Amino acid sequence: MKKILVMITAMFLFGCNEKTYTVEDFKNNKELLDEYRKKCKNGEIDGDSLNCQNSHKAMVSKNRVGNASWN
Repeated sequence: MKKILVMITAMFLFGCNEKTYTVEDFKNNKELLDEYRKKCKNGEIDGDSLNCQNSHKAMVSKNRVGNASWN
């Protein structure tokens, strides 16, 4: 019985991990960026997760480039 419980717990902890996206992935895919920013903002994903951090970095980077003044 203990083996089954350990196996189920391990499957839950290690089998449910979602893909980790890079900052470049988020910069190149606006829909992905929007999706993860929404999930991170509403608490669906832990704000300290790598995907939340990377999506935030991509958003900040895109805003810096978009707001740059070349005058």
